[in-house]
Amino acid sequence: MEEIEKTFSKEQAIVEAKRCLYCYDAPCQAACPANVPIPEFIQSIRTDNLKGAQEIIREANPLIEICGRVCPEESFCQSACTRAKVDTPIRIRELHRYITDNTNPSENLELKPATKEKVAIIGGGPAGLACAVELRRQGYKPVIFEKKQLGGIPVNEISKIRLPENISQKEVKFIHHNFIYQTKDIKITSLKELNEDFKAVFIATGLPDELNLNIPNTTLKGVYQAREILKKAKVGIKPQIFKRAGVIGGGNVALEVASVLKREYPNSDVEVIYRRSEKELKAFKKEIEEAIDSGVTFQFLAIPKEIKGKERVEGVVVTRAHLGEKDASGRRHPEPIPHSDFFIPLDLIVIAIGQKASNFFPEIEKDERGLIKVNDDMSTNVKGVFAGGDIVKGPSTIVESVAQGKKAAESIVKYMEGEKNV
Repeated sequence: MEEIEKTFSKEQAIVEAKRCLYCYDAPCQAACPANVPIPEFIQSIRTDNLKGAQEIIREANPLIEICGRVCPEESFCQSACTRAKVDTPIRIRELHRYITDNTNPSENLELKPATKEKVAIIGGGPAGLACAVELRRQGYKPVIFEKKQLGGIPVNEISKIRLPENISQKEVKFIHHNFIYQTKDIKITSLKELNEDFKAVFIATGLPDELNLNIPNTTLKGVYQAREILKKAKVGIKPQIFKRAGVIGGGNVALEVASVLKREYPNSDVEVIYRRSEKELKAFKKEIEEAIDSGVTFQFLAIPKEIKGKERVEGVVVTRAHLGEKDASGRRHPEPIPHSDFFIPLDLIVIAIGQKASNFFPEIEKDERGLIKVNDDMSTNVKGVFAGGDIVKGPSTIVESVAQGKKAAESIVKYMEGEKNV
């Protein structure tokens, strides 16, 4: 399958770059979690210095190619663009991608020898990789513990038409070759196991488990969890053939799954079932637009009550809802309308209502959701142990995880240097 989005031509890129106002204290840069110097790389495009532009971005964001394709610019840099007061915001992410598509970010780098101590990084997703890169640049030896494939969600779950496998794999291999040491198949049950070999630890496990619906019959054949569908699609395994599929949820993962199902079986019906209204959808605008463009339909204000079927799913009973007062999420809470149940016939159901943390490392302090509590410097309640990414922030974006990994690395370096001077 071809990518949904095409890269800019040189002419398009230069025209777009010339629209930039090069603001003092640029709000776009301030809105970027990784603090990419956006006006600087746009100026480099204007002068056709793409290698320089690439170096500017990579210094701030090691996942340069991945973020050039899937970063939600409408929520970050582009939302703050001053040019929007004149006409329309600069298409910053597209310019970012133009740079990576016309240079070779996967070139070998010259790094100072890794002569300093080893740091354990538990988890090889965006936060873990970003932390590893920053530590390696400072001469430390990051050792990533990852039981699966390096790269996390970008490599394993984002659909190929948004993030081609050759791009994500190339970037992770580049980082691995130049910056990190990695080990697999080692199960860590306690932080004490790491004390002898590592002076500091960074926990970036993400949220490996998925939330399930607390309704009957979620174990019937034909009922799947979202990430199972996405992981299989990423490696070319099609979901089962269906006539009508329902995706329960309203976040980015739910919309991604719906789009994947519709693209695989364009003549079948795919419907997103969401308990709130369209206004409360948590998915990014682009995800919603892509789903609609592919033919996905929506059933709003519908609370799943019971999945029906004998051995195989036959559909779901939902209760019509209306929106009440705002809840802890800041959105209006869906309240069931009495005697409003109705049946939606389905032969495939995907549950996509969110992720949760695994129960691990009991010595680390966590909140009521199982997320790790950290201080401003990303340190935990255990000396020398830091954490970041989704396991701290909850479900978030790639660039936010990168930013937390970088911040943690800075704090780890300060901690290590401080320990030497004690």
